Amino acid sequence: MATPTVEPTASKRRRKTRTKNISSLPPLLASEFTASQIDLTPGKEHAICPACTCWTPITGVHGTPLLVPHHTTPYHDCTPNPRRCTNSNRQIVLNTAPEAWREAMAERTEVSASVASRRATKVLPKPKRGPAPTPVHRLATQGPQSAPALPLLVPLLERARRAVDRHHAACLACRAGGRCDTGRALEVRAAETQASCTIAREQLHRQEREQGGRSAASTRWSQWAAVLPAVRDADTRRTSVPVPPGRAEAPARAGTANVPTAPENLEAHDRRQAELGLQYAQRKSSAALPA
Repeated sequence: MATPTVEPTASKRRRKTRTKNISSLPPLLASEFTASQIDLTPGKEHAICPACTCWTPITGVHGTPLLVPHHTTPYHDCTPNPRRCTNSNRQIVLNTAPEAWREAMAERTEVSASVASRRATKVLPKPKRGPAPTPVHRLATQGPQSAPALPLLVPLLERARRAVDRHHAACLACRAGGRCDTGRALEVRAAETQASCTIAREQLHRQEREQGGRSAASTRWSQWAAVLPAVRDADTRRTSVPVPPGRAEAPARAGTANVPTAPENLEAHDRRQAELGLQYAQRKSSAALPA
């Protein structure tokens, strides 16, 4: 027997999935995918499956492009019950050029970088407006003084108002609708006097309310002090119980009253109990008779 001179070699194994089966579903269009949902790099064509949202390779790019058979989960070998996706072997039409896809990805990257570099504008709270401060030209001539009494401020306010009226009647600029320096100073003085009158009036009202409250409290205390002896006498008489004649008084206990614990007339008590028992027996017997 002759020995063979050529050693047998293994046939070349195909690297990509080859199949003649095509899904009956309508073909997908690459133009309907966004730039981030498909990869058209030559030799690395992938797309996101619309059914299971898994990245799926595309086979047969130079012939009939198809989505390779795949499962619904990316790690189907670790899944207890793997299922085949319905888009397996589904045809896809590559109607988008790789150059156009590459330009769309570049624009998307630039937009993402510009959005990531933005920062939100810090919102600063607007401060609340307080009362109008005293003018600067009045601070030099006015020192920290306490508010005078209301009876002294009322005449000052009347004089300030009359001074403003006389100046408006005599000044041509103020009469025409404007304000001169003197008129403005008189108006500021009248406004400050009016504010002082308001503060003094509020202080007076507060003092009257406080004095009224103290007087009412003192009145209540005096009324309670007036009726306190009568209340104590009533409490003393209510805790003491008179002892019936012919009966020894029970020894008093601390904090308790001498309340009798037995009937005064035992015979009358027994008679009443017997009558009540007889009435109860009659009512029970009458209720037991048939109607």
